[in-house]
Amino acid sequence: MPRQRSATPYSRDDREAADFRMPIDTGAEAGTTGFHSFVCSDCNLGFGRHVHLHLRSAASEVGKARRAVGEALLSWGCPSGVVDDSRLLVSELLANAIKCAPDTWITLDLMQIGDRLLVEVTDGSAAQPVVHQAGPQEEQGRGMFLVQAIASAWGARRHRRGRKTTWCTVAIDGSGGTPPR
Repeated sequence: MPRQRSATPYSRDDREAADFRMPIDTGAEAGTTGFHSFVCSDCNLGFGRHVHLHLRSAASEVGKARRAVGEALLSWGCPSGVVDDSRLLVSELLANAIKCAPDTWITLDLMQIGDRLLVEVTDGSAAQPVVHQAGPQEEQGRGMFLVQAIASAWGARRHRRGRKTTWCTVAIDGSGGTPPR
């Protein structure tokens, strides 16, 4: 039985950046790309344990996010199994965002709320995530299946201007997800 929910497990204003489209190449030298910095309204979130990253929609950003999440969770004293599960969940949510929303900025938020971790990935696509079970010969398509299996709960919400946030929670004590069927 799926644990998908349509609303976020906490409440906050639905604030959005003015524009999350990736800037055009402004590099002066061949092969370089210049990215202009920007400030989003969520950058000023400063409560408790929180990681807030802006990432390019590129596979190379996934490793950066995994490292940041792992370092944060270890510094917060989370058990190693929770760290590993959270890093995997971040990888899968980011991979899904990169596939669905190329050429947009992606925002990753990781927060500790009580005895749970909340992972949120916001991207530039309104397409809702779908869980399906990939066949043994398929090389892709298992991401949201893994999220459903590992996370305590997960869901997605749409934003104005065609964006969405996919979120999941992880119990800090390591309890939570059910084994895949």
